[in-house]
Amino acid sequence: MQVSTKTEYGLRCLVLLAREKKDAAVSITHMAQQERLPKQYIQQILLRLRRAGIVKSIRGTEGGFALAKPSSEISVGAVVRILEGVPFENTCSRFNERSNCGHMHDCSIRPIWQRVSKTLWDTLDHISLLALVPEEAAVDFHFEKALPVIGGNGSV
Repeated sequence: MQVSTKTEYGLRCLVLLAREKKDAAVSITHMAQQERLPKQYIQQILLRLRRAGIVKSIRGTEGGFALAKPSSEISVGAVVRILEGVPFENTCSRFNERSNCGHMHDCSIRPIWQRVSKTLWDTLDHISLLALVPEEAAVDFHFEKALPVIGGNGSV
């Protein structure tokens, strides 16, 4: 799976908002400068997140964007679904739209994609924006302990 810049930038902006005081609005200009991102692209991403109820826009001289709900209630999985779609969902159906593999009813590969998809979403849905607020080393340490390794011993 490859994560698009839309998702990467969106998560970076959301973490920035999660680090702000409750309901404090952050301007797109400030976000662009702080994260060194293109202002127009951030605007498109935030509008999409606003339509999905993840952020809210605040008008006025002190306006900008803020989280629409607590960072503990916003999962990385929800953000990825909004900005990226659903990778590995219907992998076989999409493949067969281009080329009929002939294995729609008996395929030993399909369970791999289903397992990868379930593990990916279970993991991303388990991670909230709040968990991403600390510095990188603390987040890394936390997830090393908190997230299970597939197969327990590294093998399947």
